[in-house]
Amino acid sequence: MSSSLADVLATMELARVGPWLFVGQQLSAPGNHILGGHISAQALLAASHTAPGRAPHSVHTYFLRPGDSGRPVDFEVTDLQEGRRFSARRVTARQDGKILMEAMSSFKVADPASAQGVYQPAIPQAPQPESLPWVASHLAESGESTQGRWASLRWFERRVIDTDDAPPARSLMWWRPDGEVPDDPALAASLVAYLSAVTLTEPAFVARGGVGESAQRDHSVWFHAPAILSDWLLLERSSPSSADSIALASGTMFNRNGDLVATVRQEMYFPPR
Repeated sequence: MSSSLADVLATMELARVGPWLFVGQQLSAPGNHILGGHISAQALLAASHTAPGRAPHSVHTYFLRPGDSGRPVDFEVTDLQEGRRFSARRVTARQDGKILMEAMSSFKVADPASAQGVYQPAIPQAPQPESLPWVASHLAESGESTQGRWASLRWFERRVIDTDDAPPARSLMWWRPDGEVPDDPALAASLVAYLSAVTLTEPAFVARGGVGESAQRDHSVWFHAPAILSDWLLLERSSPSSADSIALASGTMFNRNGDLVATVRQEMYFPPR
């Protein structure tokens, strides 16, 4: 059970079976569980195919039901807006007619005067990734009890800089795809969404005391600049709150040159023991 970068890229080649309908193959995972980050990345890519010439600038996803990763998922796109500068799409993911996920995404034409009024936070101070040791792709694979169960997360590599064990469990990590990615802005944005959904689980786990039973509830990404996937990207993460069995995680992602790529948020549900 594994998924290399080649496997992930293959599943991003959605079959277009109608003007607004796509079908996507899934990746193997424990218990045939569909990965939230993967299905949300596919949904964003499906929506992107219906808004040519416009780059995604935000996506908001709700995960509603578990699915079977052994079977494909249908992605139905609804045209909500087609304006002069913006396009809005809703994507509904289904298996056997049951809704697994709903995503709202927005796309924008680049403004010619976009250099005006530009500001962003500074990239955090961090050692260069080449100076840091190898670590497992994800916290879920780092312990002996779970080693190998989440090999489906091995499509990227990362280097962890520091992690605070106490809430908000702030941490910094460098990451990059484990290989070459085609030069496609929509695909790059989808992989950023995928990676952020996968790794934002970790500060919540750490702040709450370890990996346990949980479920992603919702996930949001705001895209600020194209991601340079041929190089390392820096992701700063934390889990600022946990209440009523729901933990919030947040992060900011930067290219190595300091450009802010994305702001991300995610909620996870931890059932009472």
